[in-house]
Amino acid sequence: MSEAWSAQRLGDADAPLFCVFVHGGFWRQRYTAAEIQLLAAACASGEPRASVWNIEYPRVGMAGGGWPGTARAVADALAAAIRESAGRPVAIVGHSAGGHLALWAAGEHPVALAVSLAGVCNLRAAVEARLGDGAAVAFFGGEPDDRTLAAADPIARLPLRSPSLLIHGDADDTVPVSQSTAYHAAAVAAGDSCELHLLRGAGHFEVVDPRGRAWPIVRARLRALSAG
Repeated sequence: MSEAWSAQRLGDADAPLFCVFVHGGFWRQRYTAAEIQLLAAACASGEPRASVWNIEYPRVGMAGGGWPGTARAVADALAAAIRESAGRPVAIVGHSAGGHLALWAAGEHPVALAVSLAGVCNLRAAVEARLGDGAAVAFFGGEPDDRTLAAADPIARLPLRSPSLLIHGDADDTVPVSQSTAYHAAAVAAGDSCELHLLRGAGHFEVVDPRGRAWPIVRARLRALSAG
């Protein structure tokens, strides 16, 4: 396709719910949509019935990757999903850096639910902590200034004005749980509907395992959307 993004389409195209999945990998080229494939497939099967897009987008090291191209590509994919949904509720689900992208895209195009799984929700803190061996700095192509951070950082763009769900393991040693707790506190203070679940003892990848504790929480929220 001519767009910067692409989508693996799963599930029932006529289902009452539309879900977009955004993989993580610290915005780096070597990580692909396969990272969240099992969760997307779980969403496409069982209940609630859902039409699922598992999207791919340009990443650091690729043409158009980094800020702002990566975020714009995900937002464009979400906009296309909203158009295709034809009024059905749309949810966007992102893991790790995909959590950042899901929340950012939902800020551009309101959705029925934005889900961040172990997400990088606070880019300023990620830059300052050199999270992921400097991944956030690399995402910006160098040290970002305050104006750039304000445009790119989900926590700086609150209120989101779409309901959000954050799930994070308190034993995550890849993206610290403080990323989600800080976002949740700021979102609630800004008047957003934002729900936070902390999973005791969970690491970074349990949240994208359909056999783990995060998926039943997400599926229950999706079922509520589907029920209308």
